Amino acid sequence: MRVISPLREPSSQEASSDLSPEQKRDLVQRVINSQAFQRSSAMRAFLLYITEHEISGSKDQLKEQLIGAEVLGRRPNYDPADDNIVRVRAHELRGRLEKYFSSDGIEEPTLITVPRGSYAPEFVPRKAAGFDKPAAAPQAIETALIEPRDRQQSLRRHWLPLAAMLLLTISASIVATIFFMRAFSRTAALPSPAMRDFWGQFFDKQNKDLKLVYADTNFALWQDLNGRTLDLGSYLSRKYLDVPDDKFNEVSARLATSPADLAVSVRIAALTARFNGQVNAQFARNATAEFLHQGNIVLVGSHRSNPWMEVFEPNLNFQLAQDPRSGAPVFLNRSPQHHEPSEYAIPASLDTQGDEEREFSSYGVLALLRECGDRGLVVIDEGLNMQATEAVGDLIADPQGLETLLRSIGHRSGTTVAPFEALIQITSLPGGYHDPRVIAYRPRPPEACVGN
Repeated sequence: MRVISPLREPSSQEASSDLSPEQKRDLVQRVINSQAFQRSSAMRAFLLYITEHEISGSKDQLKEQLIGAEVLGRRPNYDPADDNIVRVRAHELRGRLEKYFSSDGIEEPTLITVPRGSYAPEFVPRKAAGFDKPAAAPQAIETALIEPRDRQQSLRRHWLPLAAMLLLTISASIVATIFFMRAFSRTAALPSPAMRDFWGQFFDKQNKDLKLVYADTNFALWQDLNGRTLDLGSYLSRKYLDVPDDKFNEVSARLATSPADLAVSVRIAALTARFNGQVNAQFARNATAEFLHQGNIVLVGSHRSNPWMEVFEPNLNFQLAQDPRSGAPVFLNRSPQHHEPSEYAIPASLDTQGDEEREFSSYGVLALLRECGDRGLVVIDEGLNMQATEAVGDLIADPQGLETLLRSIGHRSGTTVAPFEALIQITSLPGGYHDPRVIAYRPRPPEACVGN
């Protein structure tokens, strides 16, 4: 077996390129869309975050604690000496970058490196890095994040460390989300035929806004920790936050979304730019009925983390519910057809224990709806877990993925995509997924609309 030499860290004189900020963003976009990054939202968020700091000239802010808090969901005051998540993820990032530039990015004249001892990316001419085209495909990267055994046991013993453990896998910085979306909305390319068929109807007017509402992960966490299910009215009233001395208030009051929502939001912002449109994004807790009343909307998450789903879910055939025995999430199939089961669920232990360290089948729903009164279009991206939500978002934001999806539901290329629902099955992996495919499909009647 032929071995690939690792990237040589170039000297300070070599570690430079003549790329403009937009060219750097274009390169990063190609990297995060590659096989090495496509199934890891955390890695994509990490690379996007450090890239924007490099481009904006604020590399001095790329400190371990800040990255841990703003990208990887740690508490702002966590101690990096006790938690090496950033160093572990940075090591994984370096490996994934080497994999990309040895395979999909073999023709890239400029490499992205993250020198050891630093979190600031460098854009390096390939020859300066001593990384000419290899003679063989790169070795597979296998990285595992393993916390010390005593820390894992401690996390299971106390609710607050348990909440922290959950947050580190499902949290991301809201500020970083908006920051990246604005930055990458400046990167434009011509849309593919599948993109025009699906998304062109959203931008029939020049510079038309696309409203996007992304999930409030801590609201879902609050419900899980309290064993309760709250509706949209309870969410908007904020009464659940008013319980004196409630030990869960510290968790639920924070603004946090998932790495999957971050990745989906960035990709939708990028595709919006291809239609000369703009994304108007709102965190679920900051959205209002007036915001959703008119215009085209994308909702990301589940109704437990994004209660605004509740406005549209009664119109869907595939509805998110909870198993009354285990409390695990499940999609109900209201009108089963052709030997379809009446529900699609993930193993209950994965929801109650948060154990996703193995492969299992999960499900997501993609719906394209039309609001009554010609008020606009609605896209629903809802999954039983974070990987399923990300898979649906990837399908609608990736030209090849969208083309495959539209072909599987019988869409005729060159025509506007009509409203529909599709149930997507994936194989969920620790930190990623593979093999997304449509397993059930429902066209919407031409006269059908949602809302009042």
